[in-house]
Amino acid sequence: MISDSTTAVEDWEKCVGNLVSIHTDLVDMIDWHKIASQPGPSEPYQANDHRDRAETALAKFKPSVFHVFRGGSAKLRTQLETKIDEAAVLDQKQYQDAFTAYAKAAAEWEDETNFAKRLLRGEAAAIRQVIEEMQSLSETALVGTAIEFSFGQDFIHAKINIHGDDIVPGMRRKQLASGRLSETKMPVGQFNELYQDYVASVALKTAGDLFHILPLVEVYVTCMANMLNPQTGHQEWMPILSVQFVRDSFMRLNLNEIDPSDALRNFRHAMKFSKTKGFFAVEQLEPVNGRTADR
Repeated sequence: MISDSTTAVEDWEKCVGNLVSIHTDLVDMIDWHKIASQPGPSEPYQANDHRDRAETALAKFKPSVFHVFRGGSAKLRTQLETKIDEAAVLDQKQYQDAFTAYAKAAAEWEDETNFAKRLLRGEAAAIRQVIEEMQSLSETALVGTAIEFSFGQDFIHAKINIHGDDIVPGMRRKQLASGRLSETKMPVGQFNELYQDYVASVALKTAGDLFHILPLVEVYVTCMANMLNPQTGHQEWMPILSVQFVRDSFMRLNLNEIDPSDALRNFRHAMKFSKTKGFFAVEQLEPVNGRTADR
């Protein structure tokens, strides 16, 4: 049926589109500069609103002949005086409750601003803490099977075990003029280029997420593929793409319009790729200036 053919083509197009647009869906941005400079909560002051109203009521009290029906003026005055004491207790409770809430908010503010300042200084321990709390970095199924991070002063290196090229459909689908579905084997060149775009999209996605949650100037991303090591004859996780992403250059990208592989030209990177043979192993990039990393 024509409708079935149309659905099959749409599903194929969606699958391919998702593979090369992973980088367009980034985590929310965290403004650590804003957090570091945000003012602290205001300390509450001791208000006596209830007591003031009770004292005003007592000050306005005037004995009246009609008070005899309510127990006498003296009893009414005593009741008003008692209400002053009760009002003072209520004022104090409200102040204590407000101060407790203030103390909690002040402690949270101090923790948040101090942590933000540590991040802005590029402390590796603070960077690690953010990564550990942001589990969403490894929850996107299309990104890969695992991700690990190396940390250093003012930098981070993400290493991703990406999916193999079997994630790319091996067949092309199109709907013929007659409405029938046509499936043909995808040409090797197109297949490899789609996989290249997928790998590049994963790298861009990872870098974008890191720039959104960390105030770093640069991040390193290396994509690892499970491939044959000709030196050992065994399947091993080997780097096929390694990129040094710089924040300013990355933020200028229009992620919805770029070609993932072409976008890598904006950054220092290591990649050896052939349309006919696909990826080859490369040496991963390492942070410069003698900075050391820990895992």
